[in-house]
Amino acid sequence: MSRIVLPLTTAVSLIVTAMLFAPLGIARSAQRGDQYVFGKDADVAAPVNGSLQVYGGNVYVHAPITGDLLVIGGDVTIQDPGRVAGNIIYGGGPISGAEGRVGGRIYSLTTLQGAAATMTKSAVIVSLLFAWLIVAVLVTLVSPAEVRHSAVEIRASALYCFALGLIGFTSFVLTAIVFSYLVPYLIGIPLLAALAVFAILTKVYGMIAVFHAVGTLVAGSRTREQLASRKWLRGDLAMVVVGVLILGAVRLIPVIGPIAWSFASIFGVGVALATRFGRREPSFLVWRPAEA
Repeated sequence: MSRIVLPLTTAVSLIVTAMLFAPLGIARSAQRGDQYVFGKDADVAAPVNGSLQVYGGNVYVHAPITGDLLVIGGDVTIQDPGRVAGNIIYGGGPISGAEGRVGGRIYSLTTLQGAAATMTKSAVIVSLLFAWLIVAVLVTLVSPAEVRHSAVEIRASALYCFALGLIGFTSFVLTAIVFSYLVPYLIGIPLLAALAVFAILTKVYGMIAVFHAVGTLVAGSRTREQLASRKWLRGDLAMVVVGVLILGAVRLIPVIGPIAWSFASIFGVGVALATRFGRREPSFLVWRPAEA
């Protein structure tokens, strides 16, 4: 029975996660979140609830875009009922039909304002990565052994950590839904706050363990003695910094970056729960007979 519990729970978690992120129905035509198009034309026939970035293609806007429109290497044509609520940042062809249909401003990449507008989101991501770096360094300095043990667990049992991370993520979501029904009775507010704090701590610690694991894989060292024998790239702190830099660079890549960080978060939650934040303590008290 114990052999099928983990696979069955993982399958249920995958189904619940897919239901949470998938559209509510096939007939729903609105595109949720930022959209990216590479090497082909983009015909916006359905509303886009976010920003649209097109590289190497023309854009035909026939529906509202709630965010910004970035076009590099193509023309832009806007026709009713098409609208762009944010800014248009372009580099390449002309823009037609923008009169009265753009809520923000129109920037060209050849101007300083256009270059600054394209860097806004990247600057925000870089700022968040800098915050991750500071937190990772502080936690590693305080608890290097725990972070190292968790990183070893990721490399030794990657599939188990990923499956446990899916289960943990699903449990957080379902528990938050249950606690939300208790908000009118006041007890739901502290329960939700406690759950949020625990979920944040779990993700933060788990991501730091993932940073350490990635840095160790790049360094090519399997044991602590191998790391200590190096002149450079040695020690737990160096491994964490290298991991932050590598995953941070991946995070800046459109589309691929958010997906990679989502998988890293799942691994992080899983290893934090699997190792009890690096302490490797049992989940439940072990019963032992009393001794005389």
